[in-house]
Amino acid sequence: MSVETYRCWYPVQIRFRDLDPLAHVNNTVYFVYLEEARSFYFDQLAPWRKQQAEEPEHVQEPTEDHNPRIQTGPRGHHYGILVKEATCTYHIPLVRSDRAEVGVRVTKVGNTSIIMEHEIRDITDHSRIFATGRSILVWCNYRTGRPHPVPATMRAAFEQLEQHPLP
Repeated sequence: MSVETYRCWYPVQIRFRDLDPLAHVNNTVYFVYLEEARSFYFDQLAPWRKQQAEEPEHVQEPTEDHNPRIQTGPRGHHYGILVKEATCTYHIPLVRSDRAEVGVRVTKVGNTSIIMEHEIRDITDHSRIFATGRSILVWCNYRTGRPHPVPATMRAAFEQLEQHPLP
């Protein structure tokens, strides 16, 4: 993949605790790297989050009861993302001495879902791909735990960061 394919890159810090008895990064830790990179990606949307805080979209609150399985405070944000699915395909084992980064991109925004792709590669030799992954996220009403349409302003922020329209 080329740097132009992914607009957002997050440097990975491989910690000693990430290693398994075979001295390579444990397979479950890759998901932590993907999660950290997704969080970093959303941090790049700070202008969108600031705009939301200043001008929240007018949304009629559902009359459904609060979902006790999702904890929110009475003054917290009531809309946000939940992970529906996360996958990872391993290509080359990561070891402590590797210097890696995670590319993140949004490839599709549906009515209530967002599909992201991830690539973990060597920082200096971009042809060394350690793993690839995909996440399906759902924009939810945290009070009800139900999917809610992705705000148009969020879609626009994704398209701005990705520098192209999203399907």
